[in-house]
Amino acid sequence: MMEQTIEFGKEMYIYIPLLVAATTATVEMLKKTGWFKTQHLPVVSFIVGILLGLAAMVLPGAGSIGVMLWAGGTAGLGGTWAYEFVTNRAKKYGEDDK
Repeated sequence: MMEQTIEFGKEMYIYIPLLVAATTATVEMLKKTGWFKTQHLPVVSFIVGILLGLAAMVLPGAGSIGVMLWAGGTAGLGGTWAYEFVTNRAKKYGEDDK
């Protein structure tokens, strides 16, 4: 009997970093406009990531709805975490452009 392996879509390795960048940029733009309170940043990032993940379903090689929801939500939370980590580190250690 031949064993079959389920392979995670290789396209997702390209889509997730793009979703991270797009989600982070969109959320930061919304944050600068004062559209939401900073304390709601993770929730807004998650929702924006999910919406962008759904929008990315039109791209060739995109996964199923569940996979794209997962990828978008993960990208939203991960991208915002990374951005906030870097900017807070810069403020804490005086590494910002002042």
